[in-house]
Amino acid sequence: MNQSSLDRSEWIEKLVAIDESLVRQGASAHLMIIGSAIGIFAGQPERTSIDLDVWKPKSRYQMKALKTAVEEAGLQFDPKSEFEPDTPYLKMVEPGVAEIGKFDEPEVLEQFQALTLERPPIANLVAAKLIRAEEKDLQDIAFLIQKYRPPGEDIKNAIKSMPRQAREKAMENMVYLSTMESTESNL
Repeated sequence: MNQSSLDRSEWIEKLVAIDESLVRQGASAHLMIIGSAIGIFAGQPERTSIDLDVWKPKSRYQMKALKTAVEEAGLQFDPKSEFEPDTPYLKMVEPGVAEIGKFDEPEVLEQFQALTLERPPIANLVAAKLIRAEEKDLQDIAFLIQKYRPPGEDIKNAIKSMPRQAREKAMENMVYLSTMESTESNL
């Protein structure tokens, strides 16, 4: 495990500090969380991450207040050029870098006083992880499917709503879902 990766309790500690800073500043933030944090907050065993991925198009925040709050919590805010490799960070993710597909309503993941964490539907998160489908992504997918059991049709619809290149890659990697389902049914 990476020394600077944070687990669930450590991320919650950082988020509480961000929330307290936002309260002091009289600001608020609604952040759409994607990536490994979803599994971490859902209790995925042994899962840690050095970054907290925020889906920028669906998040609402005041830039200066959020940057201040994140830095006061001891995290880097959306490092682009000056990057400290051993310091955990909050990353603002935009379409193109990742894709999550279209969806109607986010789900509230956690509500603090001034900070609200939301997430896309689980089917969209599974679809997003199918694009890259690296080992950690496949572990995340297996955990999310086992815990939440999103309908396969919802995953396919999320993939269909993605831009062409992401859609093609995710569809190619759907074979991993079939493998997971057949393994699970043989247990």
